[in-house]
Formats: sequence, structure tokens, C-alpha cells
Amino acid sequence: MAPRPPEIPGLFTNYEKGRPIAMTPIKMWNETLIRKNLITRECLVTKVHWYKGRESTQREFLRFDISSPDKVHTAILIAERGAGDSSKGKGTTEPTDTTTPPANPTDSVIGLGIPSVTITPPFASPDVASDSTASSADETSPNIARGKSAATDRKKKLKAEGSSRNASYLHSFISRGLANDEIVHATLDSIAGVPMERKCKNSDFISALTFPKDAGPSTNQIATLLVVTSALEPMNRLMNYWFAATVFEALKCLFPGAKQDFKKHNGGRWRWIWIPHKSSVDAVCEKYDKAQTALDAEIEEERRVEQEQEEARRREIEELRAAAEREREQRRAAEEGARIAEERLRIVKEGVRIAEGERDRERQAAEEEIAKLHHLRRELEALRAEASTGQA
Repeated sequence: MAPRPPEIPGLFTNYEKGRPIAMTPIKMWNETLIRKNLITRECLVTKVHWYKGRESTQREFLRFDISSPDKVHTAILIAERGAGDSSKGKGTTEPTDTTTPPANPTDSVIGLGIPSVTITPPFASPDVASDSTASSADETSPNIARGKSAATDRKKKLKAEGSSRNASYLHSFISRGLANDEIVHATLDSIAGVPMERKCKNSDFISALTFPKDAGPSTNQIATLLVVTSALEPMNRLMNYWFAATVFEALKCLFPGAKQDFKKHNGGRWRWIWIPHKSSVDAVCEKYDKAQTALDAEIEEERRVEQEQEEARRREIEELRAAAEREREQRRAAEEGARIAEERLRIVKEGVRIAEGERDRERQAAEEEIAKLHHLRRELEALRAEASTGQA
């Protein structure tokens, strides 16, 4: 029977029961279970998988395989950006750091600090591109008729307006609503992990990063990266492509040495339509470095304070022990003094007893001598009496 998974909330679940545990937003998962948990710092990522769903919006997500501290168990962690509350931020776009208006309708969709992007095939309607080519040929033909030219111009105008409306609609749909970044976790090969593995099996593989043994990022580092990435673009619902790609590429920059497996894929596309998004890897890496440095400093400071408190407690305990030892020594000394005093008293009493015995013996001997003298005196008197009687 396999040993029980470690009890590490936020990563591992029980083998026999339960379902995958989902937490949203990612920041809550990090703050409540991971951020300052020293045990999760020993749980290292061994592999990161990048997947793309096959249905609906074809959402892209990342799967992290994370080993337990004893390297016996593996936790599955899926990070995914989904649609949040569309009523929040409706009709608004993300805040920008510049007052310069976008050069085209997609600039605010793409995000901050990137060049203007013009909608081109396959993002635009194929008819627009083909008509543009045909129109160009018509305009340069010497045999073109005025009526045909006017009809072509009207058709071009209608196509351009349709393309503009499509871009405007896409911009509106992408920009409204908060993102809902979610973490789902379970123990590999557990009942709770079955639906997660099924989700991966029913998705298209895009790429993977395999880290060298004991050289992958810790769960705490992954959590920091996910949090700063989530916070960088909090408003866009259709940015799950951006979210997965940004985290994946940031991992390659922040933790070099991983082996990448990939195949030709349609990552970043919806139904083979490329969804433009900003390149945020540098910004994410910069924010990660600051956040992780601050976290490491905070943990180190807390560890220093804890060590100082532990040292103070240790000194206090040692002082209490020393005081107790002094008290015991004093008590032992007092008891020893009392014992010596009692021994001396016993000796004195014994001496007194011996002396009294000697006196008793001397008194008895004296009494015996006196008795002898009295006896001799009586005998002497008897002899004298007999002598007197004889003379008479």
C-alpha cells in the first residue's frame, strides 16, 4: 500500500476520497496557503505542461507537476485564466500609463507599451484581403469602366466598415469584465486527480518544460509568478492565451536550464484565428524579481525575529534553569548542614550517654567500695567485740 500523501494544504489531497480543490483568485490561494509556508518551499516543480482546450473558447492553461519534500508523491496544479464578473469593468478598458490615444482599435486590447498592430489575415475576414488585391488590380487596369470602379469602391468601403465593426466588437468583448484566475490542485494518481488528468488528456499539448532534478522552482516561486502575472492584466476575459504564454515564457527566463518539449501547435489562436496580445514577459519578470525579493526579505526578517525571540526564550529558560539549580544547590546545602548538625548532635548525645554511663559505673564502683568499707567496718567491730568478751 502506497504511503499517505503529505498533509500540505494547497497542493496535496487524500488518495481515497475528495475532489480537486479549486481556489480563486490565485492571490487568495497564495496568501492563505503558500506565501510564507516553509514546507511548500521544499516542494519543487518537476515539469510544466502547456495545454489548449478543444472545445468552446479553446482556453489555454498550465499544469505544474510538483514533488513532495520526500520526493515520494506528486501534486498536480492547474493554473488557468477564466471569465470573471462581466458586470465589473463593463464598457471600460484597462488603465494605461500614457495619454497617447491608440493608433488603431486593437491597441487597447493588446495592452501597454507595445507597438500598434493592424488587423491582418487570418484575424481579418479572408474576403477583405482578397478584395483588396482584386481592387488593386482593377484600379491599375486600363480597361476598367467607371461603373465597375464605383461598385468596387462601395464594396471596399463596406468590407472595411465590417472589418472595423468586427475589431470594435472584439475589443469590447475582450476588455469588459474582470479575469478570474483559478488554481486547481490534487494529488497525482488520487481520486481527486482523475478529472484533472482527464482535462489534460482531452486537451491539445502545446509545449512543456522539464526541470533538472532538484533544480526546479519551488511552489512559493511559482505562486509569486502567477500572482504578479494575474495582477498585471486583471481586466481581460479572453486573455487566457496571454496568461498561459506569459507565465510559460517567464519560467524559461527566470529558471533557465529546463528542457523544452514542443510541437507545431495553434497556441494563442482561437479556431486558427490569431488573438493578438502584448508581450509582457519582461514586465512580469521584473515584477516577479521585486515581489520574490521582498518576500524573501520578509521571510528572512521574520526568521531573524523568530530566532531572536527563540534565543530570548532560550536564555530565559536557561536563567530559570540556573535559578532552579541554585535553589536546589541551596536546598542541598541546607539539608547537608542540617544533616551535619544532626550528626554532631547525635555525637554529643552519644558522648553524653557514654559519659553518663562512665559516671554511673564510677558511682556504682564507689558505692561498692563504700559497701565493702561498711562490711569491713562491721567485721572489725565484730572482732573487737569478740576480743573484749574473751578478755572478760
